Amino acid sequence: IFVLQEGPERGWTAPITLVILAVGVVAAIAFVTWELHRRDASLLDVRLFRERGLAGGSVTLLVVFGVQAGINVVLFPFFQSVLGWSGLLSTVAMMPMAVMMMTASGVAPRMAARIGARSTMGAGVALATLGLALMALFVSVDGGYLSILAGMLAMGIGMGLSMTPSTEAITGSLPRAQQGVASALNDVTREFGTALGIAMLGALLANGYRGAIDGKLDGIPDEAADTAREGIANAVDVAPGTGDHTQDLIHAAQQSFVEGWQRSMWVGAAVMAALLVYVALRGPNNTATRRIDAEPAGCGTGVPDRTATR
Repeated sequence: IFVLQEGPERGWTAPITLVILAVGVVAAIAFVTWELHRRDASLLDVRLFRERGLAGGSVTLLVVFGVQAGINVVLFPFFQSVLGWSGLLSTVAMMPMAVMMMTASGVAPRMAARIGARSTMGAGVALATLGLALMALFVSVDGGYLSILAGMLAMGIGMGLSMTPSTEAITGSLPRAQQGVASALNDVTREFGTALGIAMLGALLANGYRGAIDGKLDGIPDEAADTAREGIANAVDVAPGTGDHTQDLIHAAQQSFVEGWQRSMWVGAAVMAALLVYVALRGPNNTATRRIDAEPAGCGTGVPDRTATR
């Protein structure tokens, strides 16, 4: 998370970036090694990721929640600082995407029963990728809310279709005795993905904004220009103190924000496209299988010895 957050700002080859990246990699390897040697009391049996359903569901939730969180980081400043809306109105503006997500989540189980979990997840990821591309292509200051509405709707439908079968793939890959592990894994992938998405897309947006506004501050007083570089909200706040340059600075900040938006959305679309390829190749089988515990009479421990095909 530190590397994704600070890489665009400090440089991907900066010493601190490389050191923290190395620490993260070493820590991950150490965790996996430790868990493999504690098979009877492991926090997480990493061998479970050999299951296509569990691995595919986890990766999908990680990426989808990351992109969703990153979009929220982008949308609210757009509504408030570019369109000038209040916090309440900005929240209401998110409702179409939320409604589409809830509706698609209800449809997803029936769709998965008809065409399979992998196909449903793939369709959802494809629609989410399309939504990101639409927002990156059509977002503009003059176009306002309508310039991003189609992308938001596609994103909502795509996320709803992909989340439900992904969760089912995780829980359906483990026996009843390990449903606590499945639930915890389902939660941690969502939380971790959210943190990663905010770090990556937020940093890309901020870096893109600063890179774009640097060439638009000619004639702006130095102190106001320095404040404007910190973010669009800072630019809007300081603009009234620049006299005749007020509208120029606000317009420059808005245009720069949109340019940063487009960069972050294209990166998000590329990540989702990679996820689509992964789901197509390594996603859960279209014929989902749920393991069921069978306990012999008088036996107090469940042994997963049979399966039921859904």
